[in-house]
Amino acid sequence: MKIYKIAQVAQKLGISKQTLVRYEKKGILPKSPRNHINSWRQYSEEDVRKMKVILRKGFTLIEVVMVLVIVGILAALAVPRFDSFYAIKLDGSMKKVVSDIRYSQLTAVSRHGNCRIIFNSASDTYTAEEQLVLGGPWSGIKDPFTRANLTINFRTDPQYKGIDIVNANFNSTNILQFDWQGVPQSGGNVTFNCQGNTRVVTVAQNTGRVRVQ
Repeated sequence: MKIYKIAQVAQKLGISKQTLVRYEKKGILPKSPRNHINSWRQYSEEDVRKMKVILRKGFTLIEVVMVLVIVGILAALAVPRFDSFYAIKLDGSMKKVVSDIRYSQLTAVSRHGNCRIIFNSASDTYTAEEQLVLGGPWSGIKDPFTRANLTINFRTDPQYKGIDIVNANFNSTNILQFDWQGVPQSGGNVTFNCQGNTRVVTVAQNTGRVRVQ
């Protein structure tokens, strides 16, 4: 009966010696008998034949496991990328919010009237309005680019869709109002969220300075 060494068997199976040993340790292949003199692995023709049969059947399972491992690695790499995407989207939205707050403040000064922004967390919207005569009616401030009323809907706007207004607090109200000097009636903040990423827009009392945290 012909006896093969591990290197010869690995060559016949088309795998490395290290892989053959690993498969034996994991139980994928049966453990080989050892030479009683030096404890070297030795294989018979029948052992080689059985291993070939096992590997022909087992490669499908091994390949599936490898694919699952690769998919898991790719998924783990993809999650931070999605987080980065949502954070970038939220930061872009905050630039728009800060710009609209400052525009409303400047409008109050230039038109010598009152201006306000109403934040609605229930509908995830905000609207800018002006009051040219004290005690008079409020009307929409025109967007400097579209000339339509300055309103943002975070649920439907294609550029900012998916942003949530968590809450707005300006002296216990959801209204940020500037007088004709551009001074806020009261300071406060608005909290926004996008897929677990949070930003807070703060308007300072007296100065009206706008910051994002």
